[in-house]
Amino acid sequence: MQGRFISLRPPTTDDFDLIAAWLAPDSPGTALSGDAREMASPEEIRAAHYSGSLSFRVIYDNTGDALGFVNWRRRGSHQSFEIAVIVGEPDRWRSAFGGEAVIRLVDILFMTYDARRVQLTTGAFNAYTLPALVRGGFVLEGVLRDFYYVDGRYHDATVWSMLRSEYEAELKRSEHLDGLKYVPSVPEADKERARRMLHAYLAEGGPTSLDADRSRTGRGTAATAGSAAAAGGGDGDA
Repeated sequence: MQGRFISLRPPTTDDFDLIAAWLAPDSPGTALSGDAREMASPEEIRAAHYSGSLSFRVIYDNTGDALGFVNWRRRGSHQSFEIAVIVGEPDRWRSAFGGEAVIRLVDILFMTYDARRVQLTTGAFNAYTLPALVRGGFVLEGVLRDFYYVDGRYHDATVWSMLRSEYEAELKRSEHLDGLKYVPSVPEADKERARRMLHAYLAEGGPTSLDADRSRTGRGTAATAGSAAAAGGGDGDA
């Protein structure tokens, strides 16, 4: 998924080492996310990714540098997803990279995975993710009190979500903004050209599977014979 400033790419073998480093307890990114006590090896992350229990995309800037990652997993119904984002280096936190990564991941889930609901949980102390959620059209659902323990203090967590109807409204709102609007994976002009080709094929009487079905069952022949008989009977009566 290519954005304006970043792209989201499936992780390579080497990327799992990077993701493990970004998730390490002493990583600045995990401190900001509030998950500094969790550890995962590259092998565990790779296994989770390829099993489908936790899917990853690596965030790359337009120069080809890896900046962090996003991930998602199903939560609740099969059309409900929970997401997370980590930009690994503090000097990139003030950039637009993390916010655009969230927007592009939301595009993937609603446009490719048929999501009905997407949610994200972040600390009330996170001054970088919260503005991206507000600008991106997420709705604050609730506050989990004293959920994170960071720098010797407890902090609340905030739970945000977006439903499909809200995403579709956000698409219309941002369709004129180059940096935010959704870019289809298959261009609309190509889709329309394919529809015209199919319409012309059918209009010209091109063969379809229905032809074979009529031939096998004799329904088309019987219907034709019945029509001819009815027409002949009418002429005889006259």
